[in-house]
Amino acid sequence: MHLEIYVTQHCLNCAEALVLAELVRNIDGVEVAVIDLEQPGQSVPSRVIAVPTYILDGNVISLGNPEREAFLAHLHQSCQECVS
Repeated sequence: MHLEIYVTQHCLNCAEALVLAELVRNIDGVEVAVIDLEQPGQSVPSRVIAVPTYILDGNVISLGNPEREAFLAHLHQSCQECVS
């Protein structure tokens, strides 16, 4: 699974998104990319209308931060199903 998290430096809620990204990196089977939209040359995908935005395997799964425990549990469960 591939998770993209879109953030900006001036976003107050993006600090939590960075914490979630680090926690997700500990889940086997999930590749995480944090994309800072304020970096030079970075374009904003049409699906990203707010930050943070979470896109899992091409689908927007959250505009804003999801609830931490439920989100991590969902990813753990999804990864176990992929391996089974």
